[in-house]
Amino acid sequence: MPDYKIYIPEAKAPVLYQFKEQFGKDASGMIVDFIENALRHAGSSETITCSADQIHQTYFGDIESEKAFLYLFETRESAKLAIKNRLDALYQKHPDIYLDVLAQFKEKYPNLAKITGINQ
Repeated sequence: MPDYKIYIPEAKAPVLYQFKEQFGKDASGMIVDFIENALRHAGSSETITCSADQIHQTYFGDIESEKAFLYLFETRESAKLAIKNRLDALYQKHPDIYLDVLAQFKEKYPNLAKITGINQ
């Protein structure tokens, strides 16, 4: 079987390592199954519904703590912009559950919500 390299964003590398650590030798096969499944449903008109928890994890799961997130960006303004970009993308893709995910974000990260002005 040929060896392929998959490039992922550096920020998502820990997710891949955790996945491989948790599933061991089966990880590669599971990744291939996921890719095949994604391809199978790529042109499908059926909507894949996700819970607010899953969407929240997708958009904000990499935030370990508010302090660490603010440290990652050099200024509060850049952190604010990063959050707003994520929220814009979230609204464009999932307008139906946007408010639920936003409520979770405000509950879990009150200081980040305050910085971005969405705590009102």
